[in-house]
Amino acid sequence: MTEPLALLRTGAVTSAGLNAPSTFAALRTRLNDFNDLPFIDPRGEPITAALVRLGWEAHRAPAIDKHGAMLARAIGECLDGLPHLDTQGIPLLLCLAEVTRPGRIAALDSVLRAGVEEALGRRFAAQSRVYAYGQAGAAMALNEAFDLARSHPFVLIAAVDSYANADTLLAMHRAGRVLSSVNTHGFIPGEAACALLVARPDQITQVAPRFSNRRSTAPAAPEATLFCTGLGIARELAVIGGAAPNRAIALSAAINTALGGLPADSGSVGLRISGQSSEDFYAKEFALAAARMNVSATPLWMLADSLGETGAAAGLLALAWAYASAHKGYAPSYNMLCLMASDEGERSAALLSFGEFSA
Repeated sequence: MTEPLALLRTGAVTSAGLNAPSTFAALRTRLNDFNDLPFIDPRGEPITAALVRLGWEAHRAPAIDKHGAMLARAIGECLDGLPHLDTQGIPLLLCLAEVTRPGRIAALDSVLRAGVEEALGRRFAAQSRVYAYGQAGAAMALNEAFDLARSHPFVLIAAVDSYANADTLLAMHRAGRVLSSVNTHGFIPGEAACALLVARPDQITQVAPRFSNRRSTAPAAPEATLFCTGLGIARELAVIGGAAPNRAIALSAAINTALGGLPADSGSVGLRISGQSSEDFYAKEFALAAARMNVSATPLWMLADSLGETGAAAGLLALAWAYASAHKGYAPSYNMLCLMASDEGERSAALLSFGEFSA
């Protein structure tokens, strides 16, 4: 990592809002749109979920079609107002559910990109690829974007996921992971899509941030935006449902690596944004890692409080929320740490800093 990566535009589709501004306004005020499903638990109580509402036709459509509709909407918002961008030269890094996820849509990897390109009327670069690693896939795609940015002016990272389809919901409920009247430590199933346009710092003047309340200290150089300055990725051997005790070794290592990118004289990390679900396993792991790395005293924002468990979309939504809070001016710090964890063991941490880049 020779220079930081600039976060330039975002798009989001969630249960709390069908675009980025409404989504992150809801997250800022801790609003949610949790509703009861027709599914019931052993006590006859309904299961609560956070569903994206795209209209009656999308609600009745197959799951793959709803995934495509959410993803196309998020990408379309991210690229809106940028007609000069030739997407055939922009790689699309697509983050999806883990391949071992129960109830995962068949042929998701091969069908989704083609459907989105058709819906948008755009084609993306041949270097596009899929990251089927769940929540932590966002950091893996971001790591790839650092390399791709050397040869491409822009890179588009997008994610879509849902825990609310019937097969996944049933399997997770049987495994004791879904919040219900008989399991108070589970997660609320959610679904979402998110898109993030990133680039080298020298491309910032080509794409000005939207919805920003921030102003550059130099009027002639509006380069103030959010940068990824540190990234840590590690694999945890103790996974949920396994026999090995989780000592948060991998997450601690990821945080330690990410903190190595803290800009000089920029102060310490003043905010954590977590994609973790409300399950005990992850809550304990994140708390242990935060204490070990001496960041437990910093404020913690959790996506799941408003959106439920959104899987692969959660990692990218954490980055996009950091972008929104920095540009809107309500983040308590210019240095933020985004934390992600996947069921297969991947752990990641991304250090983000808001400011102006100087080579």
